[in-house]
Amino acid sequence: MGQLVFVDLETTGLDVERHGIIEIACIFETDGQRDPEDFVSLVNPGTVEFSSEAAAIHGISPAAIAAAPPLEEVLRRFDRRCADGAVLSGWNTKVDEAFLYRAYRRCGLPWRFDYHVFDVWSLYKHLQLRGKLPADLHIGLSTIAKYFNIVRDGESAHRARTDVEWTWRLYRLALEADRCHT
Repeated sequence: MGQLVFVDLETTGLDVERHGIIEIACIFETDGQRDPEDFVSLVNPGTVEFSSEAAAIHGISPAAIAAAPPLEEVLRRFDRRCADGAVLSGWNTKVDEAFLYRAYRRCGLPWRFDYHVFDVWSLYKHLQLRGKLPADLHIGLSTIAKYFNIVRDGESAHRARTDVEWTWRLYRLALEADRCHT
C-alpha cells in the first residue's frame, strides 16, 4: 500500500517566494498503520519575510523561531522518515506542498514524493456536495473537527501538531464511515 505522509506547516506568510516554513508536523502512516512516532519541529527559515497576520494566527514567537534548528537540518531529519514515492497528505495541501517543494529545492534535496497528493479536505467537500453535510458549513479544518467532535481538551487550531492530528483523525473517521456504508 505504501506510505502516506500527513503534513502540516506553519509559515511566516502565504507567499512561497517571500515567506518560509517555521514549523512542521507530520504523521506517517505505512500500509494503513500509523507509525508510533510523529515528527514535529520548529524551524529557523533563515532570511525570509515575516507577516504580522501569519504571526497573529500561529502565535510562534520570533525568539522561538530564532532558536529553532535551521531549515536544512529539519528537512533532512524529516526526509529520512519518508519512503520513496510516499504520498503527501493533509488538509488543503496545495500551500503546504508548494512550501515543502520550494524548501527541498532550496536545500538541494531530491523530491522523493509521488506526484499525487491526497487532500483530506476533498473527502469532506465530497460529503457536502452529496448532501451529507450542511451546504452552508465552511469546510475549514477547525470547523469540521468541531462538527465531528474530534477536538480533545487543550487542543487549539493553527499549530502544526494539532492541525496534522485533526487532519489524520478526520481521515480515519472518513475511512471508518466508508467501511460502514459498504
